[in-house]
Amino acid sequence: MANTVNSMSRRVIFQELHVVGGNIIQFIPFVHAFYAFESPFFYSHCNCEGDIIFIPFTMGTCLGDPLRETLFVLAHFKVLCFIGSCFLSCLFSSIVDNIHIMCPPSIVSFVYEHFHIKLRVIGLSIQP
Repeated sequence: MANTVNSMSRRVIFQELHVVGGNIIQFIPFVHAFYAFESPFFYSHCNCEGDIIFIPFTMGTCLGDPLRETLFVLAHFKVLCFIGSCFLSCLFSSIVDNIHIMCPPSIVSFVYEHFHIKLRVIGLSIQP
Protein backbone atom coordinates (compact mmCIF):
# COMPACT_ATOMS: atom_id res chain seq x y z
CA MET A 1 0.00 0.00 0.00
CA ALA A 2 1.05 3.61 -0.45
CA ASN A 3 1.95 5.90 2.48
CA THR A 4 -0.06 3.65 4.75
CA VAL A 5 0.54 4.77 8.30
CA ASN A 6 0.34 8.45 7.34
CA SER A 7 -2.89 8.34 5.37
CA MET A 8 -5.24 6.00 7.19
CA SER A 9 -8.32 7.42 8.82
CA ARG A 10 -8.03 8.02 12.55
CA ARG A 11 -11.80 7.65 12.81
CA VAL A 12 -11.44 4.06 11.57
CA ILE A 13 -8.73 3.38 14.15
CA PHE A 14 -11.07 4.44 16.97
CA GLN A 15 -14.00 2.51 15.50
CA GLU A 16 -11.96 -0.67 15.30
CA LEU A 17 -10.58 -0.26 18.82
CA HIS A 18 -14.16 -0.21 20.09
CA VAL A 19 -15.19 -3.17 17.92
CA VAL A 20 -12.32 -5.39 19.06
CA GLY A 21 -13.20 -4.78 22.71
CA GLY A 22 -11.67 -6.97 25.41
CA ASN A 23 -8.40 -5.75 26.91
CA ILE A 24 -7.81 -3.52 23.87
CA ILE A 25 -10.33 -1.04 25.32
CA GLN A 26 -7.70 -0.15 27.93
CA PHE A 27 -5.60 1.42 25.14
CA ILE A 28 -8.35 3.79 23.98
CA PRO A 29 -7.48 6.66 26.41
CA PHE A 30 -3.80 6.37 25.42
CA VAL A 31 -4.58 6.37 21.70
CA HIS A 32 -7.10 9.19 22.22
CA ALA A 33 -4.43 11.36 23.90
CA PHE A 34 -2.26 11.21 20.78
CA TYR A 35 -4.75 10.92 17.93
CA ALA A 36 -8.01 12.66 18.84
CA PHE A 37 -6.58 16.04 17.82
CA GLU A 38 -4.10 17.43 15.30
CA SER A 39 -0.60 16.09 15.77
CA PRO A 40 2.15 18.70 15.38
CA PHE A 41 4.56 18.18 12.53
CA PHE A 42 7.38 20.68 12.20
CA TYR A 43 9.40 21.19 9.04
CA SER A 44 12.56 23.19 8.42
CA HIS A 45 14.57 23.72 5.24
CA CYS A 46 17.58 21.65 6.38
CA ASN A 47 18.75 24.05 9.06
CA CYS A 48 17.72 24.90 12.57
CA GLU A 49 18.15 28.66 12.14
CA GLY A 50 15.57 29.15 9.39
CA ASP A 51 11.84 29.39 9.59
CA ILE A 52 10.14 26.36 11.03
CA ILE A 53 6.84 25.50 9.40
CA PHE A 54 4.02 23.90 11.41
CA ILE A 55 1.93 21.40 9.46
CA PRO A 56 -1.25 20.12 11.13
CA PHE A 57 -1.35 16.34 10.89
CA THR A 58 -4.86 14.84 11.16
CA MET A 59 -4.49 11.50 9.37
CA GLY A 60 -2.56 8.37 10.23
CA THR A 61 -0.20 7.71 13.09
CA CYS A 62 2.95 9.41 14.34
CA LEU A 63 6.50 8.36 13.60
CA GLY A 64 8.01 6.79 16.70
CA ASP A 65 4.70 5.58 18.13
CA PRO A 66 5.27 1.98 19.29
CA LEU A 67 1.62 1.17 18.50
CA ARG A 68 1.88 2.54 14.95
CA GLU A 69 1.93 -0.76 13.05
CA THR A 70 -0.60 -2.36 15.39
CA LEU A 71 -3.07 0.49 14.85
CA PHE A 72 -2.56 0.26 11.11
CA VAL A 73 -3.21 -3.49 11.05
CA LEU A 74 -6.28 -3.00 13.22
CA ALA A 75 -7.61 -0.31 10.85
CA HIS A 76 -7.37 -2.40 7.66
CA PHE A 77 -7.96 -5.91 9.05
CA LYS A 78 -11.74 -5.75 8.55
CA VAL A 79 -11.28 -4.79 4.88
CA LEU A 80 -8.85 -7.66 4.36
CA CYS A 81 -11.30 -10.13 5.99
CA PHE A 82 -14.21 -8.81 3.94
CA ILE A 83 -12.36 -9.16 0.64
CA GLY A 84 -11.18 -12.61 1.67
CA SER A 85 -14.76 -13.70 2.39
CA CYS A 86 -15.95 -12.37 -0.99
CA PHE A 87 -13.26 -14.19 -2.97
CA LEU A 88 -12.93 -17.65 -1.44
CA SER A 89 -10.73 -18.91 -4.28
CA CYS A 90 -8.06 -16.36 -3.32
CA LEU A 91 -5.42 -16.28 -0.63
CA PHE A 92 -4.22 -13.02 0.92
CA SER A 93 -0.82 -12.84 2.55
CA SER A 94 -0.32 -9.73 4.64
CA ILE A 95 2.55 -8.42 6.74
CA VAL A 96 1.59 -4.92 7.88
CA ASP A 97 1.29 -2.97 4.58
CA ASN A 98 2.72 -5.62 2.25
CA ILE A 99 -0.24 -7.55 0.89
CA HIS A 100 -0.10 -10.25 -1.76
CA ILE A 101 -3.19 -11.46 -3.61
CA MET A 102 -2.90 -15.05 -4.82
CA CYS A 103 -5.78 -16.16 -7.02
CA PRO A 104 -6.65 -17.47 -10.47
CA PRO A 105 -5.19 -15.14 -13.13
CA SER A 106 -8.62 -14.68 -14.70
CA ILE A 107 -9.95 -12.76 -11.64
CA VAL A 108 -6.85 -11.13 -10.17
CA SER A 109 -7.57 -7.68 -11.66
CA PHE A 110 -11.20 -7.87 -10.51
CA VAL A 111 -10.13 -8.75 -6.93
CA TYR A 112 -7.45 -6.06 -7.01
CA GLU A 113 -9.97 -3.37 -8.01
CA HIS A 114 -12.46 -4.37 -5.30
CA PHE A 115 -9.71 -4.37 -2.70
CA HIS A 116 -8.57 -0.93 -3.84
CA ILE A 117 -12.13 0.47 -3.60
CA LYS A 118 -12.60 -0.86 -0.05
CA LEU A 119 -9.24 0.51 1.09
CA ARG A 120 -10.05 4.02 -0.20
CA VAL A 121 -13.01 4.13 2.22
CA ILE A 122 -10.57 4.06 5.15
CA GLY A 123 -8.08 6.46 3.55
CA LEU A 124 -5.66 3.92 2.08
CA SER A 125 -4.56 3.28 -1.47
CA ILE A 126 -2.63 0.58 -3.27
CA GLN A 127 0.80 1.15 -4.73
CA PRO A 128 1.20 -1.57 -7.36
